[in-house]
Amino acid sequence: MLSKIMTMGSLLIALTSMAQTSKFKNEKTTIMNQKQLDKKTENEIKSFVYAWYSRFDKGTSMDEITPFLPDETVEFVYPQATLNSIEELITYAEQSFSAIKSSAHYINEISVYKIGENQYEIVCPHTYHALTADDNMMQMDFIGRMKVVTNLKTKKDPSGTLLKVTAYKVVLQNVPGESKIENITNTKNGNISFTDVQSFTHKWFAFIDAGDAESLMNLTSNKTLDIDILGNKVDNKEGLKAFLTAQKESQNYSVHTPTNIRVEKNEKGFKVTFVLHFEGDIKGMGLMNLSNITTWTLIEEDGVLKLSDYTLTIL
Repeated sequence: MLSKIMTMGSLLIALTSMAQTSKFKNEKTTIMNQKQLDKKTENEIKSFVYAWYSRFDKGTSMDEITPFLPDETVEFVYPQATLNSIEELITYAEQSFSAIKSSAHYINEISVYKIGENQYEIVCPHTYHALTADDNMMQMDFIGRMKVVTNLKTKKDPSGTLLKVTAYKVVLQNVPGESKIENITNTKNGNISFTDVQSFTHKWFAFIDAGDAESLMNLTSNKTLDIDILGNKVDNKEGLKAFLTAQKESQNYSVHTPTNIRVEKNEKGFKVTFVLHFEGDIKGMGLMNLSNITTWTLIEEDGVLKLSDYTLTIL
């Protein structure tokens, strides 16, 4: 009897220990998944902000902008005006559009802060170069503050899938100065600009953090590729997809933070260089933090940016 009691006691202790270990693992997984979700959202927001400014440099219209706004109330504060409704914003924006022939935004940095459930504040220092309607070139330094919400359903976006800008404030940092047209033309290749490239970079890693290989392939060229990721070389989309899928399956979680994104034109399209920080839990190896230098070539294919070349080296 004593032997049976001791055996049952040992079994209970073992089961309790297993339950506690399982609970710890589940809590750890939940934390990791939340971290992964947070980084995915951050990359999506940064991609959105770059694309937001790029729209204005392409000569956007309010028809393109309003799906990313709430239905009625906003708070847009400019040096010349404060606007509190979509109607006021449309009137002001259309007047502003007519005063500018061409422009380029140089984004210095984008910082994202979560300020509430589904609410984020973005701070974005940038330099603005513009060719006015009367053919004057000017340069201005701004700090922009944008408030963005997720999952907001509107008349133009009833599913709530698009990010919505509910508030925006821009502060002029100095007296407007002279500029050169090259500050605009040198950042563009056809209808694609450096800010489009930077937006693409954050979009790519949002899909990486989500483990969305199909969406990554939609961003990859159908032509022959030149991929070398730590000695893993592939020359086609199928090979890249297989590598990315295997990499994802080897990880319990991972998050990616691209910084210092540098863009220049080359003979194929755009050369992109950035520092990428990786944090992850690798199966059989444990936690890992790595920084690397990544170099891409992005090309225009079917009117949109696609990844063509990819080289990664450990920093």
